[in-house]
Formats: sequence, structure tokens, C-alpha cells
Amino acid sequence: MLKTLPFNALRTLESVVRLRGFGRAAEELNVTQSAVSQHIKLLEDWLGHRLLIRRSRKTVPTEAGERLAQATREGFGGIEMICDELRGSKRTRGQGILVGAPPGFAFVWLLPRLLRFDHMNPDISISLSTDPHSREPSTGEADVFISYSAGGFPGLHAEQLMDERMSPVCAPNLARTVNAIGDLSNHTILRDNLESDEALSPWEFWAKECGIGLPHFNRTKTYGQANLVVQAAVQGLGIAMGRGPLVADAIKDGTLVRPFEATAPSQFSYWFVCRHEALKSDNVNAFRKWLHEEAKPFRQSGNVD
Repeated sequence: MLKTLPFNALRTLESVVRLRGFGRAAEELNVTQSAVSQHIKLLEDWLGHRLLIRRSRKTVPTEAGERLAQATREGFGGIEMICDELRGSKRTRGQGILVGAPPGFAFVWLLPRLLRFDHMNPDISISLSTDPHSREPSTGEADVFISYSAGGFPGLHAEQLMDERMSPVCAPNLARTVNAIGDLSNHTILRDNLESDEALSPWEFWAKECGIGLPHFNRTKTYGQANLVVQAAVQGLGIAMGRGPLVADAIKDGTLVRPFEATAPSQFSYWFVCRHEALKSDNVNAFRKWLHEEAKPFRQSGNVD
């Protein structure tokens, strides 16, 4: 029976249910949304049961889908625990640390701060990877993972690192032409590819939380990574939805400003994730403690003003 189980499709279902959307699951699994849909259809046809209901703004599991996703989560979690023990027995305490993180967070927030960690801990070597295969907590090779998600890490150690608040941001010269929410229709709206998910986009979520009616966006530009969105906003190419930790430094130095005062909490948080075995490492614990110290200013508001 094990030989016939569609393992890839099961993993895809678990990701869609946990993240509540085909788009975020596709990003997590490093595949297209079409591939995610094909896996789900294969699984539904194989079982003869409907597992997911795709609505206009979100995807919800049926009872059968929820049960199967939970069973998959528990099963893979148990396998992961055994792999942790086997892999951990081969590791030495003197090894460096491989950190897997999303590109936006890695390039904009983490990398500039790693210089401080290197100065404080010259004997600990940190390598940073943004490769999707390295930064996937359930299968990646990294020792430590930074996840931007709603949580849910079966079989792994996870701690919320920080939350974030969101508000539109743009270059100062562009802000002078944005006096009311309706002015957004006159500008290019900058997005990253996560905003194509079935859940509310960051713009829609911000507007809903703040009680604001968005105008129609006449021009949009989508980038593959959040750091590219930030850089495009700094260069005055449009207006972006600023995620607190990713725009805090640019706001501090004045290269980005907020044209509107309204801010809203994000739907997602940043998580420190590692295998349980990794916590036996003094180096991992030193990095973990340092990360929490660096994240302190962001835990209360999600922004640094």
C-alpha cells in the first residue's frame, strides 16, 4: 500500500490546508499554482472525495480534507523526529550554522544585522541560504529556518520571532502626490508574488483592517521577491505595501515614507524553526538568543518608527 500512496499530493494537501491557499502552498513547495491544483485533483480522484473548497478569497478544507491533512502532518512529523535523531548523531558541535530564510527577509533584514553577530561571535560561522529547498523546514538541509507564515510546524521546534504591521510606503517625492486614498489609482502599485494567493492580498487586508475603501488599481507591477518590491519603492517606481521589518531601515533613513498613517497587523509572523536535535548545539542557541534580541523592537508594533 505504501508504494501506491501519492506522497507528493499528500504533502501538497497539508501545505494548502495549513496555509489556507494554493498560492502560498505553491511558494512554500517551490512549484506553480497549476502544479498544486493538479496534485489536489489527483488526490481527490484517487480517493473519490472532495478535499478542498476554493472560494473567491480563500481555500477551506472539507471534513475529509481536514482529517487527511492532519494525519499527513502527524505522519510526516513522526518521520521528521526520527530523521532529526539520525542526522543529529552525525553532526559535530564545532560546525557552523546554515540558516534558511525567505529572500526578502534575508537580504533586507537579516544580512545587514549578521555583521553584528559575526563581531560578537567570531568563532561561529553563519551561512545564509535563500534556496527554496534549503529553507523548507520539513525537508531542508538548514540547521535553522526563518519562516514567514501563520505557523504550524509538526515535529519541529518553533518560536514566534516577531510579528509585523503593514502600511503603504513610497519614495518621498512620490508621497507628495498622494494626498488621499483615491490617489493610489494614479500610481503603479508594487506587489510581490505572494499577493496572488486566494486569501486577502496585503492591500485588501490592510484596507479591511483599517476600514478603508481601495480604489481600482490601474497599474500594477509584480516582483518575485519582497526585497525587490522594497527596492523598487525606494527608487520611486511605485507604491508598495510596506511590511514593518522589511521597510523599517528605509523609513529610518528617509528613503521611504508612509503616505497614510493607518497601519494594520499582518496576517503572518516570522518564526524561528529548527529540529529538536539542533537545540543541543551551543552555537544554535547563541544564534537563537541573538535573533530574539534583534527582534525585540519589532515584537510590540511590527515596525520601527
